Amino acid sequence: MERFYEQVAAVKGDSGWGVTLDGRAVKTPARRDLIVPHENFAEAIVAEWQAQEGEIDPLAMTLTRLANTALDRTTPNRLQVIDEVAGYGKRDLLCYHAADPPDLVALQVEHWQPVLDWLTEAYRAPLAVTGDIAPLEQDKASLVAVFSAVARHNDFVLTGLHAVTAVCGSVALGLALLDHRIDVAETWSCAILDERFQAERWGVDADVESRWAEIRAEISTAADFMSLAQNQAG
Repeated sequence: MERFYEQVAAVKGDSGWGVTLDGRAVKTPARRDLIVPHENFAEAIVAEWQAQEGEIDPLAMTLTRLANTALDRTTPNRLQVIDEVAGYGKRDLLCYHAADPPDLVALQVEHWQPVLDWLTEAYRAPLAVTGDIAPLEQDKASLVAVFSAVARHNDFVLTGLHAVTAVCGSVALGLALLDHRIDVAETWSCAILDERFQAERWGVDADVESRWAEIRAEISTAADFMSLAQNQAG
């Protein structure tokens, strides 16, 4: 679809900030008004629409896409989304270490264990670690603590947290990124640590590098989205 509008604006309403195209409210795919909590959040979405030239590329408007998801999926299904995110605590990537080789085991301990230690300290949610491929049964109190850590956030933050947790396979990484314990680069590095270890020994093809770039982009977008959703300024 070609760009059909000239002016994009952030507009304050009774329930938050909306975005208009030539005075008409932007709608989500489910036909809800696209309303976000803060002015700077709306302005970031405005910038995405303003950047469209010629053909509109929805895939390039990543903040708009996540805002649509928050309004159309997270808000009406909040408990389900919380369950999905917190459920990664039962099978978190960081809890499944390799048995060998020793170099990989050492890397996993070096990069993953500090995040798990932080999760214990910040949320009283210690997660057990195994070197076995068999499913690991986590302590119920820890899983409840993870659930509480996830459930405390608004629907927009929760949407970003869901995105980063799903792409990384780790709610520990998602929460650590959200709380600024680690940055985007560290989150990405932890998420693909095993694959990069193997690639350094056996090589990597263009398809894998492309997928790694996509993972990093998703993490970065989710981080930006969560930051905007948390920021009360504006």
